[in-house]
Amino acid sequence: MTRIREAPTVAEHEMVRFPTRRVRASFRPPSVTILNLFRRLHRRALAYLALILSAAPAAAAAAPAVLNEIVVSAARAPQPAEHAAATVRVLTAEELSRGPSATLDGALRAVPAFGLFRRADSLAANPTAQGVSLRGLGPSGASRSLVLLDGVPLNDPFGGWVAWTKLPRDGAWRAEIVPGGGATAWGNAALGGVVQILTAPEPFSPTHPNVASARLSASGGSFGTCEAEFSASTPSGGGEARLLGRAFATDGYTLVAPERRGAIDTPAWSRHRWIAAGWRRAPGSDALGIAVNARAFDETRGNGTPYTGNRSREQFASVALRGQPETGFAWDATAYAQAQTFASTFSSVNAVRTTETPASDQHTVPASAFGAAWTGSWRGNAGARTSAGADLRLVRGETREYFTYAGGRFARERIAGGRQSFAGLFLLREQAL
Repeated sequence: MTRIREAPTVAEHEMVRFPTRRVRASFRPPSVTILNLFRRLHRRALAYLALILSAAPAAAAAAPAVLNEIVVSAARAPQPAEHAAATVRVLTAEELSRGPSATLDGALRAVPAFGLFRRADSLAANPTAQGVSLRGLGPSGASRSLVLLDGVPLNDPFGGWVAWTKLPRDGAWRAEIVPGGGATAWGNAALGGVVQILTAPEPFSPTHPNVASARLSASGGSFGTCEAEFSASTPSGGGEARLLGRAFATDGYTLVAPERRGAIDTPAWSRHRWIAAGWRRAPGSDALGIAVNARAFDETRGNGTPYTGNRSREQFASVALRGQPETGFAWDATAYAQAQTFASTFSSVNAVRTTETPASDQHTVPASAFGAAWTGSWRGNAGARTSAGADLRLVRGETREYFTYAGGRFARERIAGGRQSFAGLFLLREQAL
């Protein structure tokens, strides 16, 4: 008798192929599965939390302390930037060096509120046209905005223009710009605002350790442009001695558009150099803070034709004192002296720009300035602060020039000048609302 075997089911076939495999079917309610999932996630979360808490003390110890940004240009006294009643734009050394411009005033153009009197910066502009305008106020060669270098006015004492080439290009520590009429504590010279260039932080501060250092930068480019700038500092006599210098030269470029140029047009070349030295000491419990600085400057320019050009020379010195900040009170005082000479020639060019005729020769323009200032600030309750101070500035200047050119020579000479004395007091109260 023949028996016919039934075909194996799918499950039996799988058991034959894989005898060790067991197929189990089970059913769990959804609530039980979700509960197990949450238990697994809870255990993992606790493990990660324990790891984070154990690493937090080490991370906190390694993280550097973040200091509040302090500005000094808004109210003539150090204060946190967020407490300043006026708008203050701060540019760090990294931001200033990031721009492609070869001049500092060209780098400051990155701030929308900052503008120059002419489209050209100090690389090619005549010094008498190097004015600054903040928010469009007072756009002229005689700036209505105050430019400061470490708290001392940089504006020309006679003409009001700004010799931007006196400023370090690579060695500037930071720039503070107070546009508009917010910097009222600086008086009538700051109708359009204030631009202050700071070359270094306070010695012995967290941002400026008291160690010897030196820096040298050099660069070159097209149009025969080359520059070199150096700075060196070392601890000395309980303070810090500093030496800075810069040399710059360029063959320049032709100022007139190609389609309008003539045989008389030449590149606007320039050469300038300066050296500065100083000694600083931070205020202590038993000594005043003091800063002594001196600078010598020399510049020669060609202004686009064979006859036109100018030359500037300056000697400058300043002394600043600062008292140790006591409970709720701080003060500082500054005195400075400046002596300079300036010479410039101007011409008249014919319509086809082939010849030029001398128009005037400012052969000697001497100017001098003496100034002093004192500022004190008192802190009150709830962050209120009262500032008061006094300013004195004495200016003397004169222009001596030949004019009315005829017959191959100047026929007349003009001598004009005068003296100005400025004295002022200010009182400023700042209160948070």
